Amino acid sequence: MDKMNGRSRRNLILQLFFLAALIAATFWWLLRDCDVETLSRTLKSANPWLIGLGLLCMGLYLFCGGSSAAVLFRGMGRPMGPLRRLKYHLIEFFFSAITPSSSGGQPFEVVFMRLDGYKVTESTVVLLVVAVLYKLAMLVLFFALYLTNFAFLHAQVVGMWFLFVLGLALNIIVILVIVMALYAQKTIRRLCLWCLRLLARGRIVRKEEAAREKLDAWLRGFHDCAGFMRTHPGPVAKSFLIVLFQRVLYLLIPWCVYEGMGLSGVTVWQMMGLQLLLSVSVEMMPLPGAVGISETVSLVLYDAIFGARHLYPAVILTRGISYYLPLLVSGLVTLAARAAQLRRAGARAAD
Repeated sequence: MDKMNGRSRRNLILQLFFLAALIAATFWWLLRDCDVETLSRTLKSANPWLIGLGLLCMGLYLFCGGSSAAVLFRGMGRPMGPLRRLKYHLIEFFFSAITPSSSGGQPFEVVFMRLDGYKVTESTVVLLVVAVLYKLAMLVLFFALYLTNFAFLHAQVVGMWFLFVLGLALNIIVILVIVMALYAQKTIRRLCLWCLRLLARGRIVRKEEAAREKLDAWLRGFHDCAGFMRTHPGPVAKSFLIVLFQRVLYLLIPWCVYEGMGLSGVTVWQMMGLQLLLSVSVEMMPLPGAVGISETVSLVLYDAIFGARHLYPAVILTRGISYYLPLLVSGLVTLAARAAQLRRAGARAAD
């Protein structure tokens, strides 16, 4: 971060402005046809205890995100305290929320970890293992919830089947690529080099040699990741259980909102499955925090569940708990962490 050049700073500022514009446009679109007075009354009538439970689920979700990495660091003999693990995951959440397809979260987390004394090689491997486990947990929950609630969820997905199929296909492709990068590196390298040559011939990739070096570095990261998973099965298993619990906590938030509005008739498992359909459909989309598309898909999925009166308040509450409030908190924590690092650097320079 200290070596962040002017272009990186400009890119970050542009991303923040783009995200702010996207959020403003999303709320304008959401509220353009709403009766603000009715919306306000509906929001105020929600059960505060159940909305509080949703906030607790999100808080635990963020803490579990840091804990899944801390378990792996402890397996390396590098213990990490509860406040530090929460800080790192909030930093990851913030940068994931402002970059397309959540691509910036872990790279920036590695930077902050390095400035706190963690080796880049260690933190890169740990965060890569967590990313692999996160995708595997999503796959496990998807099959468990979708197959056990097939009739209900299939009926809800009809109105957005193309987006759902596209999102599911992209997630499956990513998981297959990850598995091949972990355990079939020669095969995935040949496939990637073939794609790279095609892109170079089409002049989409102009620096083929540099792209090959990045590919080899990426594969070395997965080689180290596979080695860590093989030599630390206990911490990896514990981390997977934490990630699985973390995913469940996130999926519970819409159910808390549903129950908090005094509605009934849909089970907790069905609401969790509904949220999982939403996540599968939008999390690979190249928009920061999937802003705009998440709200749009939520309106489609929640329409028959919440009804006209509760639909917009439900979307606002669910996204507020799961994205907008954590975005604000994580942004403040990131600024505070950066300020603390600058103070430490200044104190060292003075000495």
